[in-house]
Amino acid sequence: ERRAREEVDRHGQGESIRRIVIVCFVGTILYDEYNSIANIDPWGAKSSQVRYSLSGSEAVDAALKDIKASCSNKRFVVRFTSAYHGHISGVGFLDCPEHIFLPECSQYSIDFIERYHYRIAAVIVNPMQHFTGINKPSPPGEKVTHTSRIRSSVPREEYARWLHALQEKCNYCTKYLTKMALVMDDIYFAFRTPELISSKYFAHPDTKAALKPDVIILGKAVAAGYPLSVVAGREGFLNSYDKKYLLQVNKTVGTFSAWHGGIVASNVFLEALEGDGDGCTGKPILEINAKQQLSSLVQTCDAFSASLNKSFEDAELPVRIRNFSNTFSVDFLNKSLYNSRYPQYLLAEDIFLGNYSTGKFNLNADITQSDLDLLEKKFVTAATKMQRDGFFEPMQPPAKRKFYLTLIARLVKNYVKLYYDQIMLDKHVDIQVSHNHPVNKFGHFWSSVGMILFAYPLILWKCQPLKGCAWFFMTHVMRQSGHFFYEHQDRDIEKLKFGHKDASKKEAVAFLSLAGVVYKYREEIYNLATHYISSTFLELSLDQYVSVIALFTVVPHFVEIVYQYGWLRGLSWAIKIFTDPFTDLLDFYPYVIIHPKYFLDFKEQRATYRLDINTKKVVKVE
Repeated sequence: ERRAREEVDRHGQGESIRRIVIVCFVGTILYDEYNSIANIDPWGAKSSQVRYSLSGSEAVDAALKDIKASCSNKRFVVRFTSAYHGHISGVGFLDCPEHIFLPECSQYSIDFIERYHYRIAAVIVNPMQHFTGINKPSPPGEKVTHTSRIRSSVPREEYARWLHALQEKCNYCTKYLTKMALVMDDIYFAFRTPELISSKYFAHPDTKAALKPDVIILGKAVAAGYPLSVVAGREGFLNSYDKKYLLQVNKTVGTFSAWHGGIVASNVFLEALEGDGDGCTGKPILEINAKQQLSSLVQTCDAFSASLNKSFEDAELPVRIRNFSNTFSVDFLNKSLYNSRYPQYLLAEDIFLGNYSTGKFNLNADITQSDLDLLEKKFVTAATKMQRDGFFEPMQPPAKRKFYLTLIARLVKNYVKLYYDQIMLDKHVDIQVSHNHPVNKFGHFWSSVGMILFAYPLILWKCQPLKGCAWFFMTHVMRQSGHFFYEHQDRDIEKLKFGHKDASKKEAVAFLSLAGVVYKYREEIYNLATHYISSTFLELSLDQYVSVIALFTVVPHFVEIVYQYGWLRGLSWAIKIFTDPFTDLLDFYPYVIIHPKYFLDFKEQRATYRLDINTKKVVKVE
């Protein structure tokens, strides 16, 4: 409010609204006074577009949506191996079905981009990979370190040449083939060096020309840590055909998109970076120029890394750190299984790195030399204690093999138990919702006896599918008659079952009846079918024909389950069906003999049954 009043006093109401409108609307233009600040707009104020989000992940998602809409709705985005671009749906590692992962710093990737230009809307780069190691997962992406982790950063000049080659290829595709955007994801990179953003930092080593990507994405650093992210793009790459944003086509909107508090913080921060004045009084905001402070921060952090690594080396500790400006990563020299315990030893020394189990941390510009000296001492103390406890010792091959075998055995055991519990739960729900009438339980027990004693041995061991399927059919008639004639079942509660329900069972009965008709008129059908397909396909023996028909009482439903829920769920259902006769003996043995009166308790076929909440019994309601 103070800034707004001062703007009105200085410029009058109309001019102040022009200057403050950036706080209020998504999709506005970066004005001149903001374009020059931090050099975040390499295309010129009149040819740029900008949109705001709340976080870096949201900004990446929003940028890619806009780019796809602006590039003929091409579906795919090229990103590079292990590069992090957020964690929300559509951009995370595990949920990005339209992302193509290519190796970084590879001529193959350059050639691939041109070859498939007609399907690629954007090429997105995370320039922090030059520090974490190209094509390598960066902390915290690597959650457990079970070997050495010695990262070799790509030289700045080499990585700059790669980025300029990538830019040339994207520009070539846009000019001569189809439109394609080069996107620099500066969410983590920006505002850590005097160059401020990657396009300046990675200037061409020979020509000194800065990169000119089509889209730049900035994170919370643009607002000094306040929740705000910015997507700035060259005209034509951010959904340019919807200039007035009336249709909200492919827009990421929300209560906090373009949150005014974040934009105000961003304006103040960017004015501070410019260093010429605060926009109201004209007085410098910072006593020391921001770029000088960033240069000093880089020197301080480099000196801290050098000093700490010397202390590690003097103490003969297999740990090193390295940094890019104020971002640090821990390297381990030994192939120890327990390297990832080092942050826990640091925690015991009152050093909390953050939610990064493998060792990644940042320092801010306010840290003093005495703080750094204390931090160095605690890092060395933690490493010394960990080495004393033997956790840095490399694991010998026999012990490592034993460990991995034990780990695999435990994983297999846990997964088997997980699916065993799921199968038993399916059986329990099945019995609870559709096996309550005494006649139904009686029929299931004795049909299970028949399947175990006759059907399974004849089919699986004696290889007599005709006799086995005959027994299987007779036992299933007994088994399903309880459901059809006696079971008073709530159809809504039946939906809790997983697998065959009443409707699908009737479909199977209809199929079996049709199979009988087909067999009766097999000669006529054979003569008709041989006009269209090979006769050898139809020449099945009776045993083969019966086996195929028997399989088709189960296979279609199995395929449906696999399609809907996946292979593992389908296999667990198949195991449940195969083992039902054995578990039914345990569940229904009290109903080996039942009172004859229950055989007269038929259900009404046209009636509707519902579970009575008070009595917990299924009763007829219609």
